[in-house]
Amino acid sequence: MFKKIICCLIAMCAVFLLNTGIIHAADKKTINFIAVGDSLTEGVGDTTTQQGYTKRTAQIIADKYDVKVKTANYGKAGDRSDQILKRIKANPKAIKQLKKADVIALTVGGNDLQQTLFKGIFSKSEQDVTKYVAQAMPNYTENLIALVNFIEKQNNNAPIYLFGNYNPLYVYLANRDDLNADVKIYNDINANLASADQRVYYVSTFKTLTYGQYTTKIAREKLRASAKLANRGSLNNSMVTKALQVKAQNERNHYITTQDHYHPNDTGYDKMSALLAQKMAATKQEWLKINDKK
Repeated sequence: MFKKIICCLIAMCAVFLLNTGIIHAADKKTINFIAVGDSLTEGVGDTTTQQGYTKRTAQIIADKYDVKVKTANYGKAGDRSDQILKRIKANPKAIKQLKKADVIALTVGGNDLQQTLFKGIFSKSEQDVTKYVAQAMPNYTENLIALVNFIEKQNNNAPIYLFGNYNPLYVYLANRDDLNADVKIYNDINANLASADQRVYYVSTFKTLTYGQYTTKIAREKLRASAKLANRGSLNNSMVTKALQVKAQNERNHYITTQDHYHPNDTGYDKMSALLAQKMAATKQEWLKINDKK
């Protein structure tokens, strides 16, 4: 009887310690982190060897949870949503690594949006530009669903962290409300998919990378006023062309690279990685704990 009482007390203590987080049971020792997507996954603009957010996030996770993180990066600059899917489907190594992934990160939509905007950027009004974006929504939605469904079929357990996009031209065209609205249209598609799919988590980068160091409303209002004076609120696209094509010593957004005025720089990828790590921390039970289903 005494032994039974001791065993019961030990069991009760173990349950208490687990529930209070004092001890951790069944945590994975190694995490397979697979990144899929476009140039943001490839790491364009990153001057280090960390592949943008991929290895930065891996290091944060390794340090925070005392685990080994193995990474694989399948990002390619310029790929639209349909091209990402086609490329991954044709890559046996990528499929193999997706199957054993514990975490999957995905950047998609930026090139779909960019190509749509460039088709409409010479329109006569802001409304016409947004009309082009709205017309492209069904096609992008279909492609995104197909891409996520394919990834989920390869791995029925790993959470997918789906990034949103940002407006790299905001600091030059802060008075062009339509450009922010157009980015948000695409972001809403990503966010809505995440809301409807319990395995997908949306990681928003819009405020952080769009506004950069202009974090206060007052700072953004001043920026808006200066942009209005610069282009008179018109659809003069010389500023867009200059912002995207002319290399300069300084970039007005401190998180965007001077290489192309479009992609994050090292600081931008630091910010992006921190946002992903934060979302992963809030959902760590999905990837850190050993799951018998896998």
